[in-house]
Amino acid sequence: MECIINRRAQFSASHRYWLPELSETENQAKFGPCTRAPGHGHNYVLYVSMLGELDEYGMVLNLSDVKKVIKHEVTSQLDFSYLNDVWPEFQATLPTTEHMARVLWQRLSPHLPITKIQLFEHPELWADYIGNDMEAYLTISTHFSAAHRLALPTLSFDENVEIYGKCARPNGHGHNYHLEVTVKGEIEPRTGMIADLGGAADSDRRACCRTV
Repeated sequence: MECIINRRAQFSASHRYWLPELSETENQAKFGPCTRAPGHGHNYVLYVSMLGELDEYGMVLNLSDVKKVIKHEVTSQLDFSYLNDVWPEFQATLPTTEHMARVLWQRLSPHLPITKIQLFEHPELWADYIGNDMEAYLTISTHFSAAHRLALPTLSFDENVEIYGKCARPNGHGHNYHLEVTVKGEIEPRTGMIADLGGAADSDRRACCRTV
């Protein structure tokens, strides 16, 4: 029987969004305050998903062995590092969350039966990579509070209560909504991005430091 298991790891690292082939003005227009030297940092959380057959001991993999692999190949090298310099992959392409997820897959897949890499740069911003060349997923989450009422104007109050219960009360009721928006796209080979989270009207490229 096949089963997917997940192993969590974390590391802290800094990076900077800056392309040397662009002028300072062009970099600032493209990346906003994220161009500031010496860069900015994040507490990254990594989830490695692995697929395999259950063995006679009820395990897909020995998680102690998995932990050692992740530490050797990833966290011991990236923890407290400046990402732009630590690996060649991040010198050719900026170390964005989505590009990092792809590189982590490449680093770990020779050693582990990976099905997905999920990397959180921030609790409200993360990337997923499932091994499809340059394709990745980037998710941003947010929340808002709002009230509404469930009632049809064509029905009487009693009829609405029969259908919607307490939600039909005249003054309505409120909720704290949680919204997640996921973008799928190709990682741009130089910037490492699949989408500009800052938006055309926002000068803070990707909301710098991922303040979302």
